Amino acid sequence: MIEHEHLRHLEAFARYGTLSKAAEELHISQPTLTRSMQKLEDEIGVPLFLRTKNHLEFNANGELAADYARRILEQTDSMVERVRALDRAGRTISIGSCAPMPMLTAVRNATHLYPEMTISSECRDCEPLIEGLRSELYQIIILPYRPEDKDLYIQKTETETLFFAVPSGHRFAGSNGIYMKEMDGENMLLYSDIGFWHSLPREKMPHSRFLVQTDRFAFEELMSSSILPCFVSDIALADNWNSADRVLVPILDPEAKVTYHMVCLKKTLSKVRKLFLSVI
Repeated sequence: MIEHEHLRHLEAFARYGTLSKAAEELHISQPTLTRSMQKLEDEIGVPLFLRTKNHLEFNANGELAADYARRILEQTDSMVERVRALDRAGRTISIGSCAPMPMLTAVRNATHLYPEMTISSECRDCEPLIEGLRSELYQIIILPYRPEDKDLYIQKTETETLFFAVPSGHRFAGSNGIYMKEMDGENMLLYSDIGFWHSLPREKMPHSRFLVQTDRFAFEELMSSSILPCFVSDIALADNWNSADRVLVPILDPEAKVTYHMVCLKKTLSKVRKLFLSVI
């Protein structure tokens, strides 16, 4: 019976061309590698090598055997990875979201509803999220719009609205609402982890400069100590974000308010149905 390890040794010799390099790559001694390939020859029952003094190379049989060994090893690796992935998928609910706040809500709900499962999550752009859902990298994705596809199950979830958070002495502090173009040109404090929202300030306020913070604590500290305006959302405020006693001014641009949609493949709905029912 041909052993898997012998095939690995044969494939390594095919890649590196010499016993010494192949043995080094395999972390075994050269005599061990030689014996392994001799055993493989015995199992197959035909010579695989041309042997001369201090030199070893494949004959035609050996080249064919090495090609088969490479393909068998690739298929074996693929089998192992796919079986492991299937096992992980059976014990994991993966959530991909276009923004952090609806993802946080979904993760909390999933953790409560599926205590026996591992819940993973990440923020990405919308197109990779859809591709990831189709390839079953994610069981659920959250988008800022309703996609049109008969293979998808879609549930409207929550709405998120952006505000300017400005110091009490700011020129717009007493306003009932302003458009982003009215703030264009002002320096702004910006939190980096805001998902698809990230492009909106730069599109609507091309003349502004943004002091971007990657750490939430640092962002909140700057909110409390600086005079720079920043953005906050109603969901973030409900999640105990510290607005540092700033004045919240509604943003009137229609793009500053979105309704999120939770999406899964219809064929996988049974696995996550409870999560969809929780937001109805």
